[in-house]
Amino acid sequence: MKIEHLKINHLTNPLGYDLANPTISYVVTEAAGKQQVSAQVQVSLKEDFSEILYDSGECDNVVSTGFELPLTLSPMTRYYWKVRVTDETGDCVWSEVQWFETAKTVTWQSGVCRQGKADSCRSDQGSACQPGQTDICRSAQVSAGQESADCGQTGTWQAKWITPRLEKQVQAAVWQEIKIEKPVARARGYAVGLGLYEFYVNGEKQGDECLLPGFCDYDSWIQYQTYELSLKTGKNRVELLLGDGWYKGRYGMRVKYENYGDRLAALAEIRVWYEDGTEEVFGTDERWKSRKSRIVDSGIYSGEVYDAGLDVSETFGTELIELGYDRLSPRLSPPITVHERIKPVEVIHTPVGETVLDLGQNMVGWLTFRCKAPAGTKLHFQFGEILQDGNFYNENLRTAEAEYTYISDGTERWVRPYFTFYGFRFVKVEGWEGEPDLEDFRGLVNRLVLNAKWGMKGNFVDVPTDCPQRDERYGWTGDAQIFSGTASYFMDTCAFYTKFGRDLYAEQVKMNGSVPDVVPVANYPGDASTAWADAATVIPWNVYLHYGDKNILRRQYDSMKAWVDYMKREDDGDGAKRLWQTGTHYADWLALDGNYAGGVYGATDPDLVASAYYYYSANIVAKSAKILGKEEDAKSYETLAREIHDAFVKEYFTPSGKLAVDTTTAYV
Repeated sequence: MKIEHLKINHLTNPLGYDLANPTISYVVTEAAGKQQVSAQVQVSLKEDFSEILYDSGECDNVVSTGFELPLTLSPMTRYYWKVRVTDETGDCVWSEVQWFETAKTVTWQSGVCRQGKADSCRSDQGSACQPGQTDICRSAQVSAGQESADCGQTGTWQAKWITPRLEKQVQAAVWQEIKIEKPVARARGYAVGLGLYEFYVNGEKQGDECLLPGFCDYDSWIQYQTYELSLKTGKNRVELLLGDGWYKGRYGMRVKYENYGDRLAALAEIRVWYEDGTEEVFGTDERWKSRKSRIVDSGIYSGEVYDAGLDVSETFGTELIELGYDRLSPRLSPPITVHERIKPVEVIHTPVGETVLDLGQNMVGWLTFRCKAPAGTKLHFQFGEILQDGNFYNENLRTAEAEYTYISDGTERWVRPYFTFYGFRFVKVEGWEGEPDLEDFRGLVNRLVLNAKWGMKGNFVDVPTDCPQRDERYGWTGDAQIFSGTASYFMDTCAFYTKFGRDLYAEQVKMNGSVPDVVPVANYPGDASTAWADAATVIPWNVYLHYGDKNILRRQYDSMKAWVDYMKREDDGDGAKRLWQTGTHYADWLALDGNYAGGVYGATDPDLVASAYYYYSANIVAKSAKILGKEEDAKSYETLAREIHDAFVKEYFTPSGKLAVDTTTAYV
């Protein structure tokens, strides 16, 4: 027997995540029997399990798809856990030891009991405390930067938001030297940069992630990351390299720039625990310095310009910027990493004389290359998906330039972009001396960790977008909900959709329960369209169906209710017909039977589609309420769903059961 794929909140050994309602999952393979009959879970503060915090004992209710640990987590603490499984033949084995480490701050969800040690297994996974447990039910998520008697331990930030003292369009880095004078037991960095950032210590990039801190509804919450640092005795240079990203750079189809902010910004707290038991904190403040970046320009749509020969030695100051701490939250986004390296298959010389690299298939990521060019050489790359008449073509990208420019300083090195990404197969190369050698190029595929399908790789870059190449890399909610079941069948998407769900609800809070067409909104108008907005209910429900983990329903329950309640208010305002017949809907979008100019709307009555989803979402909330033990809500939404069903049948079917409207739509 083997126990594999051990995860906490659907993440492997997570460092610094929002671990509200910590839930373990695992997969048993190569067992002598066919089913698990009992299991035992232990959690310890020590890797050798000499300081056990929780021991379930051998019991029969540890569910491998999601067993919630009844623990109150402390901030900045590493926990170790393992599980022992026994099957019906008596085959039994302990898993390898796993760990998870909490962030600078800890959050809790409402209605969940926590305890330090248990006398017995929990029978209901999250409703009531068992004998021997301390009833510490949390009422809300804890905001970073504040203390709360109701919400437990949080801890304040010993760092300040800073911005480079440079013109706001200049790409820059902020840095400081910190001095370590004693042997270090452990060190952590808690950091975030806006829009995008990379974290360096003594010139070495920390971690292998790209495009941090990711894309979220920055108006409502900002994810910070946790780093395990290795600091040397003496001076250590700590630096955050900053880029515009989604936050302040060109992004969106309405407001083109500065959707969330107009200045680069950074916040970092370096916390050091010494071997002698003392502790020291180094935080960003106005004493930190800044410099220009060799990244001259970068953007999600435009690409990047990098001048390797640019003199960046001049030192500038920084100044405080008022961004507050209330939006700060431990991260939820799974890592975006370079997962695969693809060698081009061919150098193409097109009929019009272009030099084009063919990567062999469409991908999302970067082109990295080995530069041997003399100082001052300007290399220019353009990215596209197809050839047209044998020539390079990128007009389908619309206004997204999707370019990369590198100005050499004469040093031979491998080159990569920092704060952009591309959807492409073909790369037009200009400025390269001689015939490009395929060995000097690699396509680096950026993707959500553990995804396996190319479509998901391309569109699961922190938010579920509908296209990764042109000037519409938006999290369209309709595309997201319709694909969520397939995506969850392919791979473990629970952590990914948990993060997206938080963004979705953050937008709902601003919109009185309605759901926008895209999430995060980034100033794009449009909301409350059927099927698109139903992402609020469909996605968490599909995730629950695939993994059996109630955590996603608990996290999103307020969001799910808010959407159905919004539809009911619209219905009530229209005479309480228990049909949704108001508003504007995409409905049967892009159907071929439409008679509308442009051909984007199908012929099916949009109110029929809206009413069908009204029922579907109400029914999902009713079932979710029952699963979570919310009996009054369950009865209320069951009644609503039944009333919608009856009204729908009466409105759209004849007494003999024939469909009374012309439609080819398949109903949910």
